[in-house]
Amino acid sequence: MAKGNELLIEYMISIIENRDFSADHHCEKVRRLTEVLLEKVMQYCPEYQLTEKRCEEIAFAAMLHDMGKIAVPDRILQKPCRLTFDEFQIVKNHTRKGRHIFEHVLKTMTAEDEDYSLFQCCAEVCMYHHERFDGEGYPIGLKNDEIPISAQIVGLADAYDALISERIYKPAYSKEEAFDMIVDGKCGIFNPRLIEIFLMVRMELEEIQEMIG
Repeated sequence: MAKGNELLIEYMISIIENRDFSADHHCEKVRRLTEVLLEKVMQYCPEYQLTEKRCEEIAFAAMLHDMGKIAVPDRILQKPCRLTFDEFQIVKNHTRKGRHIFEHVLKTMTAEDEDYSLFQCCAEVCMYHHERFDGEGYPIGLKNDEIPISAQIVGLADAYDALISERIYKPAYSKEEAFDMIVDGKCGIFNPRLIEIFLMVRMELEEIQEMIG
């Protein structure tokens, strides 16, 4: 990665963490969870044709999946109770805002630049990480493998960490409760192939949570 882009990403991560201070180490945890999932997807799901380079890009993008939340007002992001319908629409729009930010970065580059595909991946993950396999996600309602595999994997890691982490508006669920909720589709329906991987790496995911806290 080019040095300037590395500094840009570090700056972006700092902004995200400081904007949503209730999400303690969320960027780093989602990256680590994503890496664990990616390793097994590359090994057991050849249909997705993941290369080591692509996995590295997805792991970087995982840290920046919530970039668009910098556009969400503090009064909504830090609200300690249930959001209104209109407030939730604003939060949901962080997916489009995140893609928009990285599209601006891409406009300063050419397709031949070293990190062009990395920032494409960031835009993709920002936009689609809340889509769900049954078409009931947002912002578009994509279903099945219309959803890029990058966003499917990061979306699963994000959902798991959100469940087991305390937030200003909710207590943390236990790891057991979180696993059951995801497998049972209570957080939206995920790709059955990814659920197989999710169950396969259960112990590793729990260890990450214990290490990072």
